[in-house]
Parts: sequence; structure tokens; C-alpha cells
Amino acid sequence: MTWRRAAVYWLCFLALGVYYVVVEREPAGHAVAHLTRAPFLEVPPEEIQAVELRRGNTVVRCRRGKDRWQVLEPAGARVPVDLIAALVNNLAQLPDVEVIAETAQDLGQFGLETPVSQITLTRASGPPIAVHLGARNPSGTAVYAQRSDSPRVYLIGLNVRYYEDLVFEAVKG
Repeated sequence: MTWRRAAVYWLCFLALGVYYVVVEREPAGHAVAHLTRAPFLEVPPEEIQAVELRRGNTVVRCRRGKDRWQVLEPAGARVPVDLIAALVNNLAQLPDVEVIAETAQDLGQFGLETPVSQITLTRASGPPIAVHLGARNPSGTAVYAQRSDSPRVYLIGLNVRYYEDLVFEAVKG
């Protein structure tokens, strides 16, 4: 190796080092963002006695019978009761999910100012909980959600939206 080539390598090394210090390295005192995870609902599925799904003008009301779900409204709707059970179980048994905002100043950015849909869960004890579902996240892998009893905005998986879509499709026939 020649001295000239060694000098070029040293200059490249120094230029990259300066670039790292100036551009890539975190400035001192800059807080690193961290992911906050929390339970979405802490309600056992068997405690949920009734479910109401709203999307636009369409409302689906269901009540838990002795051993299965019954669709009360719309009358005569052919919604598989196993689909309602799957929706309730999926919503109630969500693992810890990502908290996007502790209190959202602008719910519109999450599609929650006027939610796409609302699922109201009536429990055996305690007040009902309304779950507002908003837009999908930019990557399309999850949906923004907010509970009526919390200012937090959560990011939950698409399974809840998937089951909800199937319920509304069954209602339309």
C-alpha cells in the first residue's frame, strides 16, 4: 500500500467520523422515545352481557343468552353468533397494546374525531364501555382505538376491525 492510498483511507475515516458526530449522534439531553404498552380492556369475556356495534346508520345489538349470543337488532339479521363471540373474545382478550398518545389534542389525525365505528360493551357489573375505532395506522397493520373511559389513544390489531366488518357484511346480506 502506498502512502497516498493510506492518506486517502485516513481522510475517509476522519470524514465519516465527523459526519457521525455532527449528524448521526443523539444530542446530549435529547430524550429517546420509548414504547408504552398497556392493557386495552381488563374485562373477562364472560362478564360482557351485551354488545352494540354502530357504523354510520347501521346498528347491530346482541345479548348473551344462557349459552350463546343472540342478535336482537336488526330483526331477522343472519349474523352468525359465533362471529359475535369471536369479536367479543378478541376485543376482551387483547394483549398489552401500544399507547400512541396519553391524551390526544387532535383526535382527527387518528380518525377518532368522528370514529369509523363504535362498539359498546355492557358488563354484568360496572358501566358500559364504548370502544371507538378510527383509521388504520400508516402501515395498514393496525387500527387506532379509544375507550370511552380513557383519554388514551391505542393502536390495536386488525382482528377486531376484521370481525366487525364481517358482522356488518352479514347484516347487509
